[in-house]
Amino acid sequence: MIKIINKTVEAMTLPFTISLATVQESQLEEELDRLSLEILAELERLEEKFSAFRPSSLVCRFQDGDRSVLLDQEFQEVFSLAEMAHQETDGAFDTYYKGSYDPTGLVKGWVVEKIFQNKLLPYLQHPDVEAVCLNGGGDMQFSTKEVSSFVWKIGIENPDNLQEILAVFTAKNGAIATSGYSKRGQHIPSQNDIQQITFMDTSLTRADVWATAGLSMPENKLVQAIARHQLSGLYIKSQQLQFFQKGELVRD
Repeated sequence: MIKIINKTVEAMTLPFTISLATVQESQLEEELDRLSLEILAELERLEEKFSAFRPSSLVCRFQDGDRSVLLDQEFQEVFSLAEMAHQETDGAFDTYYKGSYDPTGLVKGWVVEKIFQNKLLPYLQHPDVEAVCLNGGGDMQFSTKEVSSFVWKIGIENPDNLQEILAVFTAKNGAIATSGYSKRGQHIPSQNDIQQITFMDTSLTRADVWATAGLSMPENKLVQAIARHQLSGLYIKSQQLQFFQKGELVRD
């Protein structure tokens, strides 16, 4: 029987949970402890670079006019991804919406995806590991061995009652990101009455971008973007669920 073993670390004021699906639980507990320390160190390193609140971070230095940070390869990567996200979302994803550069809406997804690819994905080569997942504050990247029948099940919370699950997505591989107002208040300027939106994609960076952008844009523009970019996921407004799959709204 396959069991999921988990280890949670704290960084960026968020919980990050490392999960391994295995049939040999006892043999992997020690390995998971070691892996979690590696991942925590990487999270802390990237937080130091990309925090919008630490004066020494590359982001804050850039805000203060220091252009030498553009020589940093990871800063360049995030900066370029943010520009591409701005273009793909027709400006709905905007790292300058506060007046100065702040890539927070992309960084968490990028960090989780980067660490997942470098630290967790190689564990699929381990004979006792069926699947792997890294969850950062509810947004996650996950994968399963091709020969395995294991499927990840991801519950979507009710924004009005966080103890209630409104929907469950199932997949072997991919990423899922959710934005809403249930936990953090009105942290994204909005032009709609959508309470919460979830996107599924192969990349958590892209899913995170669309979760931020989708929550802010007018609903008619969102529906157009879903069709144009073949997006999949779910949005919630007034207790009504609207699923969409590969660009098509799913009607009851």
